Amino acid sequence: MTHRRLVPLSERIGRHGIEAVVRGLYDRLDADPLIGHHFARIEDREAHLRRVCDFWFLSLGGRLERPPQFDMVGSHRPLRLTQAEVETWLGHFRAVTSARLEANAASEWQRLADGIAARLREEVVTD
Repeated sequence: MTHRRLVPLSERIGRHGIEAVVRGLYDRLDADPLIGHHFARIEDREAHLRRVCDFWFLSLGGRLERPPQFDMVGSHRPLRLTQAEVETWLGHFRAVTSARLEANAASEWQRLADGIAARLREEVVTD
């Protein structure tokens, strides 16, 4: 009997691929006239990027020896995000994943981002 092994997206993309997507995304976010100001406030960019990479690595099925705790809603609530800002983030996310990943991996990761955007809309968006 042949067993099929499900390969998590984190393994298919790889840690370096996740980091490349996150860094490419943040380059776009920094330059965006609507939401760039949120990212300009980040004091320790490298620490923040490592944390975001860990978040996505775990979300995509990866395992870490000591996984950090994340409070995505709580950490974004003080930003008082608008619907337009969430949509702008999601648009950049889709553009970067589509450009840097093969179509199936990009689509899978985008579905996860859609879920995060929906949660932000429900629990964080102020307008």
